Amino acid sequence: MSDEDSALRMRGSPGKNKSAFVDDDIEDLDGGKTTSQYQKRRNTLYPDPIADQLLGIYQSLNLQENEVIKYGVIAVPIVSIVLFYVFISQSTSSLISFSAWNFSVLFIFISVWILCEILNKDVGPKAMQDIAEVIREGSEGFFITQYGTIFKYAFITSVGLFVMYALREIPAKSALNEYFSPTSLAFLTSLSFLLGAVCSAMAGYAGIWVSVRANLRVAAAAKKCYNDAIQICFRGGAFAAIINVALAIFGISSLYLLFEFYFYLQGSQNPPIEEIPVLLVGFGFGASFVAMFAQLGGGIYTKAADVGADLIGKVEVGIPEDDPRNPAVVADLVGDNVGDCAGQCADLFESISAEIISAMILGGVLAEKAGLDFEYKSGFILFPLLVHSLDLIVSTIGVLFVKTKPGLPSLKPDYGELEDPLDILKRGYYVSLGLALVGLFYICKTFLYVPKHPNAYMYFFGCTVVGVVVSFLFVIMT
Repeated sequence: MSDEDSALRMRGSPGKNKSAFVDDDIEDLDGGKTTSQYQKRRNTLYPDPIADQLLGIYQSLNLQENEVIKYGVIAVPIVSIVLFYVFISQSTSSLISFSAWNFSVLFIFISVWILCEILNKDVGPKAMQDIAEVIREGSEGFFITQYGTIFKYAFITSVGLFVMYALREIPAKSALNEYFSPTSLAFLTSLSFLLGAVCSAMAGYAGIWVSVRANLRVAAAAKKCYNDAIQICFRGGAFAAIINVALAIFGISSLYLLFEFYFYLQGSQNPPIEEIPVLLVGFGFGASFVAMFAQLGGGIYTKAADVGADLIGKVEVGIPEDDPRNPAVVADLVGDNVGDCAGQCADLFESISAEIISAMILGGVLAEKAGLDFEYKSGFILFPLLVHSLDLIVSTIGVLFVKTKPGLPSLKPDYGELEDPLDILKRGYYVSLGLALVGLFYICKTFLYVPKHPNAYMYFFGCTVVGVVVSFLFVIMT
Protein backbone atom coordinates (compact mmCIF):
# COMPACT_ATOMS: atom_id res chain seq x y z
CA MET A 1 0.00 0.00 0.00
CA SER A 2 1.35 3.41 -0.98
CA ASP A 3 1.87 6.27 1.49
CA GLU A 4 -1.00 8.17 -0.16
CA ASP A 5 -3.40 5.24 0.24
CA SER A 6 -2.37 4.86 3.89
CA ALA A 7 -2.97 8.55 4.50
CA LEU A 8 -6.39 8.32 2.92
CA ARG A 9 -7.41 5.39 5.11
CA MET A 10 -6.06 7.06 8.27
CA ARG A 11 -8.02 10.24 7.60
CA GLY A 12 -11.20 8.23 7.11
CA SER A 13 -14.16 8.89 4.90
CA PRO A 14 -17.76 9.84 5.59
CA GLY A 15 -18.90 7.19 3.08
CA LYS A 16 -17.20 4.36 1.23
CA ASN A 17 -13.70 4.56 -0.20
CA LYS A 18 -12.97 4.28 -3.90
CA SER A 19 -13.06 0.48 -3.92
CA ALA A 20 -16.65 0.57 -2.72
CA PHE A 21 -17.74 1.89 -6.09
CA VAL A 22 -16.28 -1.16 -7.84
CA ASP A 23 -17.52 -3.70 -5.28
CA ASP A 24 -21.08 -2.39 -5.33
CA ASP A 25 -21.14 -2.33 -9.11
CA ILE A 26 -19.91 -5.92 -9.42
CA GLU A 27 -22.54 -7.03 -6.93
CA ASP A 28 -25.23 -5.22 -8.94
CA LEU A 29 -24.08 -6.76 -12.23
CA ASP A 30 -23.95 -10.24 -10.75
CA GLY A 31 -27.42 -9.79 -9.33
CA GLY A 32 -28.69 -9.03 -12.81
CA LYS A 33 -30.73 -5.99 -11.83
CA THR A 34 -32.54 -4.25 -14.66
CA THR A 35 -32.66 -0.52 -15.31
CA SER A 36 -36.10 -0.22 -13.73
CA GLN A 37 -34.76 -1.97 -10.60
CA TYR A 38 -31.91 0.52 -10.43
CA GLN A 39 -34.40 3.35 -10.73
CA LYS A 40 -36.62 1.82 -8.06
CA ARG A 41 -33.68 1.51 -5.69
CA ARG A 42 -32.68 5.12 -6.32
CA ASN A 43 -36.20 6.33 -5.63
CA THR A 44 -36.03 4.59 -2.27
CA LEU A 45 -32.74 6.27 -1.42
CA TYR A 46 -33.30 9.76 -2.82
CA PRO A 47 -36.77 10.56 -4.18
CA ASP A 48 -36.88 12.67 -7.32
CA PRO A 49 -40.61 13.34 -7.94
CA ILE A 50 -40.38 15.20 -11.26
CA ALA A 51 -38.00 12.64 -12.77
CA ASP A 52 -40.22 9.82 -11.52
CA GLN A 53 -43.32 11.34 -13.11
CA LEU A 54 -41.55 11.84 -16.43
CA LEU A 55 -40.25 8.27 -16.36
CA GLY A 56 -43.70 6.95 -15.50
CA ILE A 57 -45.23 8.67 -18.55
CA TYR A 58 -42.32 7.61 -20.76
CA GLN A 59 -42.56 3.95 -19.75
CA SER A 60 -46.35 3.89 -20.10
CA LEU A 61 -46.08 5.15 -23.70
CA ASN A 62 -43.62 2.34 -24.56
CA LEU A 63 -42.02 4.43 -27.31
CA GLN A 64 -39.43 1.77 -28.13
CA GLU A 65 -42.14 -0.43 -29.67
CA ASN A 66 -45.00 2.00 -30.30
CA GLU A 67 -44.13 3.54 -33.67
CA VAL A 68 -47.62 5.08 -34.06
CA ILE A 69 -47.01 7.59 -31.25
CA LYS A 70 -43.58 8.54 -32.62
CA TYR A 71 -44.85 9.30 -36.12
CA GLY A 72 -48.03 10.84 -34.71
CA VAL A 73 -46.05 13.40 -32.70
CA ILE A 74 -44.07 14.36 -35.83
CA ALA A 75 -47.23 14.53 -37.97
CA VAL A 76 -49.17 16.82 -35.59
CA PRO A 77 -47.26 20.07 -36.37
CA ILE A 78 -47.30 19.36 -40.12
CA VAL A 79 -51.06 18.75 -40.09
CA SER A 80 -51.67 21.85 -37.94
CA ILE A 81 -49.64 23.99 -40.38
CA VAL A 82 -51.72 22.69 -43.31
CA LEU A 83 -54.96 23.38 -41.45
CA PHE A 84 -53.71 26.87 -40.53
CA TYR A 85 -52.97 27.56 -44.20
CA VAL A 86 -56.35 26.27 -45.40
CA PHE A 87 -58.69 27.72 -42.76
CA ILE A 88 -56.93 30.69 -41.10
CA SER A 89 -54.31 32.51 -43.14
CA GLN A 90 -52.31 32.09 -46.35
CA SER A 91 -50.09 35.04 -45.52
CA THR A 92 -46.39 34.20 -45.78
CA SER A 93 -45.69 36.13 -42.59
CA SER A 94 -48.30 34.28 -40.54
CA LEU A 95 -47.43 30.92 -42.07
CA ILE A 96 -43.70 31.19 -41.32
CA SER A 97 -44.18 32.40 -37.75
CA PHE A 98 -46.84 29.75 -37.05
CA SER A 99 -44.61 27.03 -38.54
CA ALA A 100 -41.69 28.15 -36.38
CA TRP A 101 -43.95 28.10 -33.31
CA ASN A 102 -45.10 24.56 -34.15
CA PHE A 103 -41.59 23.26 -34.63
CA SER A 104 -40.46 24.83 -31.35
CA VAL A 105 -43.24 23.00 -29.49
CA LEU A 106 -42.41 19.76 -31.32
CA PHE A 107 -38.75 19.94 -30.34
CA ILE A 108 -39.58 20.73 -26.74
CA PHE A 109 -41.39 17.38 -26.71
CA ILE A 110 -38.44 15.70 -28.48
CA SER A 111 -36.03 17.12 -25.90
CA VAL A 112 -38.20 15.71 -23.11
CA TRP A 113 -38.10 12.32 -24.85
CA ILE A 114 -34.28 12.52 -24.93
CA LEU A 115 -34.33 13.46 -21.24
CA CYS A 116 -36.49 10.45 -20.35
CA GLU A 117 -34.09 8.13 -22.17
CA ILE A 118 -31.29 9.53 -20.01
CA LEU A 119 -33.29 9.20 -16.79
CA ASN A 120 -34.05 5.58 -17.64
CA LYS A 121 -30.36 4.64 -17.41
CA ASP A 122 -28.49 2.97 -14.54
CA VAL A 123 -27.66 5.31 -11.63
CA GLY A 124 -24.82 3.22 -10.20
CA PRO A 125 -24.11 2.03 -6.66
CA LYS A 126 -25.07 3.75 -3.43
CA ALA A 127 -21.69 5.43 -3.00
CA MET A 128 -22.11 7.23 -6.33
CA GLN A 129 -25.65 8.24 -5.50
CA ASP A 130 -24.60 9.65 -2.12
CA ILE A 131 -22.17 12.09 -3.74
CA ALA A 132 -24.50 12.92 -6.65
CA GLU A 133 -27.37 13.68 -4.28
CA VAL A 134 -25.33 16.20 -2.31
CA ILE A 135 -24.29 17.93 -5.53
CA ARG A 136 -27.89 17.93 -6.80
CA GLU A 137 -29.24 19.45 -3.59
CA GLY A 138 -26.55 22.12 -3.51
CA SER A 139 -26.98 23.04 -7.18
CA GLU A 140 -30.76 23.29 -7.08
CA GLY A 141 -30.68 25.15 -3.77
CA PHE A 142 -28.20 27.69 -5.14
CA PHE A 143 -30.26 28.06 -8.33
CA ILE A 144 -33.52 28.72 -6.45
CA THR A 145 -31.87 31.29 -4.18
CA GLN A 146 -30.03 33.03 -7.00
CA TYR A 147 -32.94 33.21 -9.41
CA GLY A 148 -35.32 34.29 -6.66
CA THR A 149 -33.13 37.37 -6.24
CA ILE A 150 -32.77 37.87 -9.99
CA PHE A 151 -36.53 37.86 -10.53
CA LYS A 152 -37.04 40.51 -7.86
CA TYR A 153 -34.66 42.81 -9.71
CA ALA A 154 -36.22 41.82 -13.05
CA PHE A 155 -39.65 42.92 -11.84
CA ILE A 156 -38.25 46.25 -10.65
CA THR A 157 -36.50 46.70 -14.01
CA SER A 158 -39.72 45.94 -15.90
CA VAL A 159 -41.45 48.73 -13.95
CA GLY A 160 -38.59 51.07 -14.85
CA LEU A 161 -38.92 50.10 -18.53
CA PHE A 162 -42.64 50.81 -18.40
CA VAL A 163 -42.04 54.30 -17.01
CA MET A 164 -39.32 55.05 -19.58
CA TYR A 165 -41.42 53.96 -22.57
CA ALA A 166 -44.59 55.61 -21.24
CA LEU A 167 -42.80 58.96 -21.01
CA ARG A 168 -41.21 58.55 -24.43
CA GLU A 169 -42.97 59.59 -27.64
CA ILE A 170 -43.14 57.09 -30.48
CA PRO A 171 -41.03 58.39 -33.42
CA ALA A 172 -43.19 60.42 -35.79
CA LYS A 173 -42.16 58.43 -38.88
CA SER A 174 -43.02 55.11 -37.28
CA ALA A 175 -46.17 53.33 -38.49
CA LEU A 176 -46.71 52.14 -34.90
CA ASN A 177 -48.30 55.53 -34.15
CA GLU A 178 -51.44 54.30 -35.89
CA TYR A 179 -51.76 51.25 -33.61
CA PHE A 180 -50.22 52.03 -30.21
CA SER A 181 -50.07 54.81 -27.67
CA PRO A 182 -46.87 55.31 -25.62
CA THR A 183 -48.59 53.70 -22.61
CA SER A 184 -49.68 50.57 -24.49
CA LEU A 185 -46.23 50.25 -26.07
CA ALA A 186 -44.65 50.57 -22.62
CA PHE A 187 -46.89 47.80 -21.29
CA LEU A 188 -46.02 45.47 -24.18
CA THR A 189 -42.28 46.11 -23.79
CA SER A 190 -42.41 45.35 -20.06
CA LEU A 191 -44.41 42.20 -20.73
CA SER A 192 -41.99 40.96 -23.39
CA PHE A 193 -39.09 41.76 -21.03
CA LEU A 194 -40.60 39.51 -18.34
CA LEU A 195 -41.30 36.76 -20.88
CA GLY A 196 -37.67 36.87 -22.03
CA ALA A 197 -36.49 36.69 -18.42
CA VAL A 198 -38.73 33.70 -17.67
CA CYS A 199 -37.65 31.82 -20.82
CA SER A 200 -33.99 32.53 -20.02
CA ALA A 201 -34.45 31.22 -16.49
CA MET A 202 -36.15 28.09 -17.84
CA ALA A 203 -33.26 27.52 -20.24
CA GLY A 204 -30.76 27.87 -17.38
CA TYR A 205 -32.74 25.57 -15.12
CA ALA A 206 -33.03 22.97 -17.88
CA GLY A 207 -29.23 22.93 -18.16
CA ILE A 208 -28.63 22.47 -14.45
CA TRP A 209 -31.52 20.01 -14.04
CA VAL A 210 -30.23 17.60 -16.65
CA SER A 211 -26.55 17.94 -15.73
CA VAL A 212 -26.91 16.89 -12.08
CA ARG A 213 -28.83 13.81 -13.19
CA ALA A 214 -26.96 12.89 -16.38
CA ASN A 215 -23.51 13.15 -14.75
CA LEU A 216 -24.34 10.34 -12.33
CA ARG A 217 -25.55 8.10 -15.13
CA VAL A 218 -22.49 8.88 -17.28
CA ALA A 219 -20.20 7.85 -14.40
CA ALA A 220 -22.17 4.61 -13.92
CA ALA A 221 -22.18 3.83 -17.66
CA ALA A 222 -18.44 4.55 -18.06
CA LYS A 223 -17.62 1.46 -15.97
CA LYS A 224 -19.53 -0.85 -18.28
CA CYS A 225 -19.88 0.61 -21.80
CA TYR A 226 -17.96 3.39 -23.54
CA ASN A 227 -20.76 3.94 -26.07
CA ASP A 228 -23.40 4.34 -23.35
CA ALA A 229 -21.23 6.87 -21.51
CA ILE A 230 -20.65 8.91 -24.68
CA GLN A 231 -24.31 8.87 -25.67
CA ILE A 232 -25.69 9.75 -22.22
CA CYS A 233 -23.17 12.57 -21.87
CA PHE A 234 -23.77 13.99 -25.34
CA ARG A 235 -27.55 13.67 -25.20
CA GLY A 236 -27.60 15.39 -21.85
CA GLY A 237 -25.99 18.37 -23.55
CA ALA A 238 -28.26 17.96 -26.57
CA PHE A 239 -31.33 18.19 -24.33
CA ALA A 240 -30.14 21.50 -22.89
CA ALA A 241 -29.24 22.84 -26.35
CA ILE A 242 -32.50 21.80 -28.04
CA ILE A 243 -34.68 23.18 -25.28
CA ASN A 244 -32.63 26.38 -25.35
CA VAL A 245 -33.15 27.07 -29.06
CA ALA A 246 -36.76 25.85 -28.95
CA LEU A 247 -37.60 28.23 -26.09
CA ALA A 248 -36.06 31.17 -27.96
CA ILE A 249 -38.08 30.40 -31.10
CA PHE A 250 -41.19 29.74 -29.02
CA GLY A 251 -41.00 33.07 -27.18
CA ILE A 252 -40.23 35.20 -30.24
CA SER A 253 -42.72 33.50 -32.58
CA SER A 254 -45.46 33.67 -29.91
CA LEU A 255 -44.99 37.43 -29.53
CA TYR A 256 -44.81 37.90 -33.30
CA LEU A 257 -48.08 36.01 -33.81
CA LEU A 258 -49.75 38.03 -31.06
CA PHE A 259 -48.76 41.30 -32.71
CA GLU A 260 -49.95 40.05 -36.08
CA PHE A 261 -53.28 39.07 -34.53
CA TYR A 262 -53.54 42.53 -32.98
CA PHE A 263 -52.97 44.15 -36.38
CA TYR A 264 -55.65 41.88 -37.83
CA LEU A 265 -58.13 42.99 -35.17
CA GLN A 266 -57.36 46.57 -36.12
CA GLY A 267 -58.50 45.77 -39.66
CA SER A 268 -55.12 46.35 -41.32
CA GLN A 269 -54.75 44.64 -44.69
CA ASN A 270 -50.98 45.19 -44.95
CA PRO A 271 -49.76 45.66 -41.36
CA PRO A 272 -46.29 47.13 -40.75
CA ILE A 273 -44.66 43.76 -39.97
CA GLU A 274 -41.22 45.34 -40.47
CA GLU A 275 -41.84 47.20 -37.19
CA ILE A 276 -42.75 44.08 -35.17
CA PRO A 277 -39.11 43.13 -34.43
CA VAL A 278 -38.66 46.53 -32.75
CA LEU A 279 -41.48 45.56 -30.39
CA LEU A 280 -39.57 42.36 -29.48
CA VAL A 281 -36.50 44.16 -28.15
CA GLY A 282 -37.82 43.81 -24.60
CA PHE A 283 -37.68 40.02 -24.94
CA GLY A 284 -33.98 40.10 -25.78
CA PHE A 285 -33.30 42.56 -22.97
CA GLY A 286 -35.04 40.28 -20.45
CA ALA A 287 -32.95 37.33 -21.63
CA SER A 288 -29.75 39.41 -21.34
CA PHE A 289 -30.69 40.62 -17.86
CA VAL A 290 -31.06 37.10 -16.45
CA ALA A 291 -28.01 35.75 -18.29
CA MET A 292 -25.77 38.52 -16.96
CA PHE A 293 -26.67 37.90 -13.32
CA ALA A 294 -26.66 34.11 -13.74
CA GLN A 295 -23.12 34.16 -15.12
CA LEU A 296 -21.96 36.74 -12.59
CA GLY A 297 -23.27 34.92 -9.51
CA GLY A 298 -22.55 31.38 -10.69
CA GLY A 299 -19.16 32.26 -12.16
CA ILE A 300 -17.88 33.95 -9.01
CA TYR A 301 -19.16 31.09 -6.86
CA THR A 302 -17.57 28.33 -8.94
CA LYS A 303 -14.18 30.07 -9.14
CA ALA A 304 -14.08 30.77 -5.42
CA ALA A 305 -15.02 27.17 -4.60
CA ASP A 306 -12.48 25.82 -7.10
CA VAL A 307 -9.62 27.82 -5.59
CA GLY A 308 -10.73 26.90 -2.07
CA ALA A 309 -10.87 23.19 -2.93
CA ASP A 310 -7.36 23.27 -4.38
CA LEU A 311 -5.86 25.21 -1.47
CA ILE A 312 -7.41 23.10 1.28
CA GLY A 313 -7.28 19.71 -0.43
CA LYS A 314 -4.05 19.55 -2.39
CA VAL A 315 -1.96 22.13 -0.56
CA GLU A 316 -2.92 21.91 3.12
CA VAL A 317 -4.24 18.36 3.56
CA GLY A 318 -2.58 16.56 0.65
CA ILE A 319 -5.56 14.59 -0.65
CA PRO A 320 -6.49 14.21 -4.35
CA GLU A 321 -7.99 17.19 -6.11
CA ASP A 322 -11.54 15.80 -6.46
CA ASP A 323 -11.77 13.79 -3.25
CA PRO A 324 -15.39 13.99 -1.97
CA ARG A 325 -14.21 14.10 1.66
CA ASN A 326 -13.23 17.71 1.02
CA PRO A 327 -16.44 19.80 1.34
CA ALA A 328 -14.94 22.44 -0.94
CA VAL A 329 -14.84 19.85 -3.75
CA VAL A 330 -18.58 19.41 -3.48
CA ALA A 331 -18.97 23.20 -3.52
CA ASP A 332 -16.74 23.32 -6.61
CA LEU A 333 -18.90 20.76 -8.41
CA VAL A 334 -22.03 22.66 -7.39
CA GLY A 335 -20.40 25.78 -8.81
CA ASP A 336 -19.66 24.00 -12.09
CA ASN A 337 -23.37 23.30 -12.44
CA VAL A 338 -24.68 26.73 -11.45
CA GLY A 339 -21.93 28.65 -13.25
CA ASP A 340 -21.02 26.58 -16.30
CA CYS A 341 -24.32 24.78 -16.96
CA ALA A 342 -27.05 27.17 -15.81
CA GLY A 343 -25.03 30.31 -16.56
CA GLN A 344 -23.89 29.19 -20.00
CA CYS A 345 -27.37 27.98 -20.96
CA ALA A 346 -28.88 31.32 -19.99
CA ASP A 347 -26.08 33.09 -21.90
CA LEU A 348 -26.68 30.91 -24.97
CA PHE A 349 -30.39 31.67 -24.81
CA GLU A 350 -29.64 35.39 -24.63
CA SER A 351 -27.23 35.18 -27.56
CA ILE A 352 -29.70 33.30 -29.77
CA SER A 353 -32.60 35.60 -28.86
CA ALA A 354 -30.61 38.78 -29.46
CA GLU A 355 -29.25 37.37 -32.72
CA ILE A 356 -32.73 36.49 -34.01
CA ILE A 357 -34.29 39.83 -33.04
CA SER A 358 -31.42 41.96 -34.38
CA ALA A 359 -31.39 40.04 -37.68
CA MET A 360 -35.18 40.46 -37.94
CA ILE A 361 -34.79 44.21 -37.47
CA LEU A 362 -32.10 44.36 -40.17
CA GLY A 363 -34.20 42.20 -42.49
CA GLY A 364 -37.19 44.49 -41.99
CA VAL A 365 -35.18 47.62 -42.76
CA LEU A 366 -33.57 45.97 -45.81
CA ALA A 367 -36.92 44.82 -47.21
CA GLU A 368 -38.51 48.23 -46.59
CA LYS A 369 -35.66 50.13 -48.24
CA ALA A 370 -35.76 47.75 -51.20
CA GLY A 371 -39.46 48.50 -51.67
CA LEU A 372 -40.56 44.86 -51.49
CA ASP A 373 -44.24 44.08 -51.19
CA PHE A 374 -45.82 42.47 -48.13
CA GLU A 375 -45.30 38.80 -49.08
CA TYR A 376 -41.65 39.10 -50.17
CA LYS A 377 -40.91 41.30 -47.17
CA SER A 378 -42.01 38.51 -44.79
CA GLY A 379 -39.22 36.18 -45.88
CA PHE A 380 -36.50 38.71 -45.08
CA ILE A 381 -37.96 39.55 -41.68
CA LEU A 382 -38.55 35.96 -40.56
CA PHE A 383 -35.44 34.43 -42.12
CA PRO A 384 -33.71 34.07 -38.68
CA LEU A 385 -36.64 32.03 -37.31
CA LEU A 386 -36.41 29.72 -40.33
CA VAL A 387 -32.67 29.26 -39.88
CA HIS A 388 -32.96 28.32 -36.22
CA SER A 389 -35.89 25.99 -36.92
CA LEU A 390 -33.61 24.29 -39.45
CA ASP A 391 -30.93 24.25 -36.76
CA LEU A 392 -33.22 22.22 -34.49
CA ILE A 393 -33.91 19.67 -37.23
CA VAL A 394 -30.36 19.08 -38.47
CA SER A 395 -28.79 19.13 -35.00
CA THR A 396 -31.26 16.56 -33.68
CA ILE A 397 -30.52 14.30 -36.66
CA GLY A 398 -26.78 14.76 -36.04
CA VAL A 399 -27.21 13.65 -32.42
CA LEU A 400 -28.36 10.22 -33.66
CA PHE A 401 -25.00 9.69 -35.39
CA VAL A 402 -22.92 10.19 -32.24
CA LYS A 403 -22.11 6.61 -31.26
CA THR A 404 -19.24 4.10 -31.17
CA LYS A 405 -18.60 0.43 -30.42
CA PRO A 406 -20.32 -0.80 -27.24
CA GLY A 407 -18.35 -2.32 -24.37
CA LEU A 408 -14.95 -1.69 -22.82
CA PRO A 409 -11.46 -3.13 -23.49
CA SER A 410 -11.32 -4.37 -19.88
CA LEU A 411 -14.53 -6.35 -20.38
CA LYS A 412 -14.01 -7.42 -24.01
CA PRO A 413 -10.49 -8.68 -24.83
CA ASP A 414 -11.12 -8.28 -28.58
CA TYR A 415 -12.56 -4.76 -28.24
CA GLY A 416 -9.48 -2.97 -29.60
CA GLU A 417 -8.62 0.67 -28.87
CA LEU A 418 -11.13 3.21 -27.62
CA GLU A 419 -12.18 5.63 -30.35
CA ASP A 420 -11.20 9.24 -29.77
CA PRO A 421 -14.27 10.97 -28.29
CA LEU A 422 -13.69 14.03 -30.48
CA ASP A 423 -13.87 11.85 -33.60
CA ILE A 424 -17.20 10.46 -32.37
CA LEU A 425 -18.59 13.96 -31.85
CA LYS A 426 -17.28 15.15 -35.23
CA ARG A 427 -19.31 12.45 -36.95
CA GLY A 428 -22.55 14.02 -35.79
CA TYR A 429 -21.18 17.49 -36.51
CA TYR A 430 -20.37 16.64 -40.14
CA VAL A 431 -23.86 15.19 -40.71
CA SER A 432 -25.41 18.38 -39.30
CA LEU A 433 -23.18 20.58 -41.48
CA GLY A 434 -24.10 18.72 -44.67
CA LEU A 435 -27.82 18.83 -43.95
CA ALA A 436 -27.56 22.50 -42.91
CA LEU A 437 -26.05 23.52 -46.26
CA VAL A 438 -28.85 21.81 -48.18
CA GLY A 439 -31.52 23.35 -45.93
CA LEU A 440 -29.98 26.82 -46.08
CA PHE A 441 -29.91 26.72 -49.87
CA TYR A 442 -33.64 25.92 -49.95
CA ILE A 443 -34.50 28.63 -47.39
CA CYS A 444 -32.46 31.28 -49.19
CA LYS A 445 -33.93 30.41 -52.59
CA THR A 446 -37.52 30.29 -51.32
CA PHE A 447 -37.71 33.12 -48.80
CA LEU A 448 -35.01 35.60 -49.88
CA TYR A 449 -36.36 36.04 -53.38
CA VAL A 450 -36.24 39.50 -54.95
CA PRO A 451 -38.38 39.83 -58.13
CA LYS A 452 -36.11 42.46 -59.72
CA HIS A 453 -33.00 40.40 -58.99
CA PRO A 454 -34.01 36.73 -59.17
CA ASN A 455 -30.47 35.44 -58.54
CA ALA A 456 -29.83 37.60 -55.48
CA TYR A 457 -30.52 34.65 -53.19
CA MET A 458 -27.20 33.11 -54.28
CA TYR A 459 -25.34 35.99 -52.64
CA PHE A 460 -27.23 35.44 -49.40
CA PHE A 461 -26.53 31.71 -49.61
CA GLY A 462 -22.85 32.50 -50.23
CA CYS A 463 -22.79 34.40 -46.92
CA THR A 464 -24.27 31.42 -45.08
CA VAL A 465 -21.67 29.12 -46.67
CA VAL A 466 -18.88 31.40 -45.43
CA GLY A 467 -20.32 31.20 -41.89
CA VAL A 468 -20.57 27.40 -42.04
CA VAL A 469 -17.02 27.03 -43.41
CA VAL A 470 -15.57 29.36 -40.75
CA SER A 471 -17.27 27.36 -37.96
CA PHE A 472 -15.92 24.15 -39.53
CA LEU A 473 -12.40 25.59 -39.64
CA PHE A 474 -12.63 26.55 -35.97
CA VAL A 475 -13.41 22.97 -35.07
CA ILE A 476 -10.56 21.61 -37.19
CA MET A 477 -7.95 24.12 -35.97
CA THR A 478 -8.78 23.91 -32.27
